[in-house]
Amino acid sequence: MKIVVRANFGAPVINARVRELVGDDALIVTNDAEMEAAIPEAEALVIPDSTASPEVARILREKAKRLSWIQMLSAGYDATLRYGIPPGVILTNAGDAYAPSVATHAMALLLSVQKRFPAMLRAQQQHRWAREVNEHCRIPFDGTAVVIGFGHIGQEIGRLLKEFGAHVVAVNRHGTPHPHADEAVALARLHDVLPRADSVVIAIAANEETRHLIGVAELALMKPTTALVNIARGYIVDCLALAEALQKGTIGGAGLDVTEPEPLPVDHPLWDAPNLLISPHSAGASGAVMGKRLAKVVGENIARRLKGEKLAFIVRP
Repeated sequence: MKIVVRANFGAPVINARVRELVGDDALIVTNDAEMEAAIPEAEALVIPDSTASPEVARILREKAKRLSWIQMLSAGYDATLRYGIPPGVILTNAGDAYAPSVATHAMALLLSVQKRFPAMLRAQQQHRWAREVNEHCRIPFDGTAVVIGFGHIGQEIGRLLKEFGAHVVAVNRHGTPHPHADEAVALARLHDVLPRADSVVIAIAANEETRHLIGVAELALMKPTTALVNIARGYIVDCLALAEALQKGTIGGAGLDVTEPEPLPVDHPLWDAPNLLISPHSAGASGAVMGKRLAKVVGENIARRLKGEKLAFIVRP
């Protein structure tokens, strides 16, 4: 089975694992041109969602005649589906590979915002002992944490929040219960739980249905002390509405690993919003750990394919 591999995070480990399994049938590429040259032979493609583009979609449509499976090196796959893949091609994502890294990052953002680190850092840069921030500090303990999206990453976020003493409300499509949540509600009932939230963490899959899931109306339902964290996709939150809500004190703060647009323009109002922490879409970054976990998912799925077994983490059959 010839497999085209175009990796970024953990590329050496992933490439080595694929070569270990299929030898010279591993076709390693680093750009669109190399991919276009290699793809006509390939039955499988290993690629992250971040490389999806109209050009990649064209290459797959016109040249990938033998392709039957795409293994994503990302949890998200919205851009890949938006630009399009050939009909009949199975799509699998990275499953639980990113869960520890992204959940840890989500907690770092949440704790930083609840403990008012942005204000403390500004005071530090001014060489000022800012005791006045203390009255605004919060912690997850004894609070209600609403986790929107309870897949692999959302579940790990829920587990960590429970360890911190929060009452976790899982929001998923059907309100399906889970051991890492104290209660679960359907996405259609989101407005019912937002007024109770001391923190809201977004980990839901991104698509047109979830675009601006959090906008003016949803922000208005939150407490003036609520902390909002987004580690999913930027366009799930109306970023202009969020900037205004932070400026007006409608909510207490926000931590964003993703924005709309991305990267955020230098003149965007979010940059100057109070009690906001922005990281540059880096929640998945975790050194050698990430490469090992991705290589494990990729390797196990290739082994399944070679044995004729059903693939894991199918997101589009």
